[in-house]
Amino acid sequence: MRSPSIKSRSGFRGVTLIELCFSLAIAAVIVGMAAPGFQSTLRVAAVRSATFDLLAGLQQTRGNAIVESRALSLCPSDASGKCVAAGVSTAYWHMALPEADRAAGVGRVLPTGVVVRSTRSPLWFSPDALGASNGTLTICDQRRIAPPRAIVLSVSGRARLEAAPAGACG
Repeated sequence: MRSPSIKSRSGFRGVTLIELCFSLAIAAVIVGMAAPGFQSTLRVAAVRSATFDLLAGLQQTRGNAIVESRALSLCPSDASGKCVAAGVSTAYWHMALPEADRAAGVGRVLPTGVVVRSTRSPLWFSPDALGASNGTLTICDQRRIAPPRAIVLSVSGRARLEAAPAGACG
């Protein structure tokens, strides 16, 4: 038998404040557990995007060198488009003509927190479809959440993707 002090809720619809608080607490815990995994996914996507952007830039530079019958280069650069030395990390890259026409080149910015470094700068492509220089572009996440990626350019001018060594980002 029921105690006369407890009223029946049979005529009311909805949830109590206690039920609502428990539901919000459970939702907050689930969101809190998912946030680190989501951040990792975003960083991996940023590194992948930068890798494919650079790969497309290398292929475009090689193709333009062949079509235009003149040497072209691609290099990691500073914000003004000037090539940086090999081994220097930067968030920019630049596709350019030889030094006299360098201002006419195309520059790109990598996603926030992603940098590139090269073993050789600039990377040249000759007009006869061969790469005048070989080298490796290493794409790194500055927050060290996503694993680094590498684009290896062979002497023949072909580029391939591979996982960069663990210490490649210094």
